[in-house]
Amino acid sequence: MNRIKRTKSLGLMAGASALALTLAACGLGEPEDATPELQELDDAEIAGEITFQTMQLSPTFDDLINGYIDEFEEMYPDVTVTWVDVPTDGTAQKLNADAASGNLADVLNLDSGHLTPLAREGRVMDMSAVVPEAQEDYLESAWELFAIGGPEISALPWYLNTPVLVVNTTIMEQAGLDEIPQTYSDMIDASAVIGEETEYAGFQLGASTFKNALLATGTPIVNDDATEAVIDTPEAQDVVERLHALYLNGGIPADSITAEPRSGLEVLSEGQVAFGSGGPNQLRIVDENAPDLLADLEVHPPVVDENDDAWLVAHGLAVPTTSENPATAIEFARFVTNSDNQLLLSNESVVFPSTPDALNQPFFTEAGEDLVDQGRAIAAQNLLDERVAPQSDDVDREIEQELWAQMQLALMGDEEISIALERAEEAITSILQGRAE
Repeated sequence: MNRIKRTKSLGLMAGASALALTLAACGLGEPEDATPELQELDDAEIAGEITFQTMQLSPTFDDLINGYIDEFEEMYPDVTVTWVDVPTDGTAQKLNADAASGNLADVLNLDSGHLTPLAREGRVMDMSAVVPEAQEDYLESAWELFAIGGPEISALPWYLNTPVLVVNTTIMEQAGLDEIPQTYSDMIDASAVIGEETEYAGFQLGASTFKNALLATGTPIVNDDATEAVIDTPEAQDVVERLHALYLNGGIPADSITAEPRSGLEVLSEGQVAFGSGGPNQLRIVDENAPDLLADLEVHPPVVDENDDAWLVAHGLAVPTTSENPATAIEFARFVTNSDNQLLLSNESVVFPSTPDALNQPFFTEAGEDLVDQGRAIAAQNLLDERVAPQSDDVDREIEQELWAQMQLALMGDEEISIALERAEEAITSILQGRAE
């Protein structure tokens, strides 16, 4: 009889979605308190049928996922794994329907934004309780990212993403700058000089960059329990004033605030800004669209927040308390997230593994000459150094966009900043309270 193995594993894309938070608003029904006891799992047979639900991995990773399933079923002949893939945009609705009917898949691939409502309702097992020895296999930062309410740890970490900073050294030289920005505040200061001394800008401002500039400089947007906004503060006023000054002197592009949203790396690939930040996979935008610009570019560690951390986004594997085969589901989640299987995924994609063993492999440690390879090595080292922290799940895309919409006039100087901040606080609080009803 196959029993769950409690041995140390060898050790296997991002952002919180506004749709995920509709789960909490819609109401999921009463959760079942069905987390099995540790001894029950130790004695359980690895057998039966389980369903594995992923977020938009098919068809790109069909061979990989099917390979995992085939190998697991070969290891455990009495197990059948059915794979279901759901588009990212449809994940929240499916989770809502399945939770209400008690039919959540046995293993759920979710980012922390989609997982948070289930975790806060106590609908997923506590991995720190059912597989406590697993913690040592994963990055501490990735493990702690899933401490999101309800269970102590709501999922096993799977794949990660974190940014790097791309710098146009020619623009830096023209501005007389020789120090690479290390924080968001540094980047704002450097951009002010670039705007004054050159015909170029520092960085592209947009909804996400604006939110990050606030959070990274220690300026909260919502309170700790996400019941109301707290953005109308002197600290926020100061950040907006600094960004408004960049708008006036050209430190951010003139159309940053009014044009259609574009990523910082997209604008950097046009040679008009000095700094672009994003996941190493996004460096292909520059590599493919601006080959003549490559000689001017360098990749550096990401700008960090006041705690010396860069942002981290992760997907994990959670097991609902309603699973009829929890031991099998947990064993499958452990198998998929072991280091060997995570390395397979990373070699076929642009994500990072959540295990130190995989991150220490040459694929991540050898920088090479290619911009993408250099970015991957820098980001991997940042992960290994634990210089990362999760983005706020409470400041999701809806709140980010609302904040941006309320502050655009103030950033251009067409409205008093204090008035815009007061209105933004009221609008965001209204959103949060609406979700709680």
